[in-house]
Amino acid sequence: MQRRKKSARGGSMKNARASDAALREFKERDLGGDIESAGTAVVVRPQRPTSILLSDELKAALRKRGQELGVGYQTAAKMILAKYVNAKL
Repeated sequence: MQRRKKSARGGSMKNARASDAALREFKERDLGGDIESAGTAVVVRPQRPTSILLSDELKAALRKRGQELGVGYQTAAKMILAKYVNAKL
């Protein structure tokens, strides 16, 4: 039995057209002013991956704090570290 080739994008052409339209709209909109006025996004570059060992208890606490903040535990850890490091001691 011969298999049909899948499109490179996967899914149907209808979904591909809808996706293309959404992507075009996203590219055409200038959200810079909205993002700046909201004051909610901070982009920090360059970033480099790092690896640290965490106890199970600390990781669980970070997961809990992340849920409170609406982010994952790694993002929560990054936010906490940045706040601590930038604090006036």
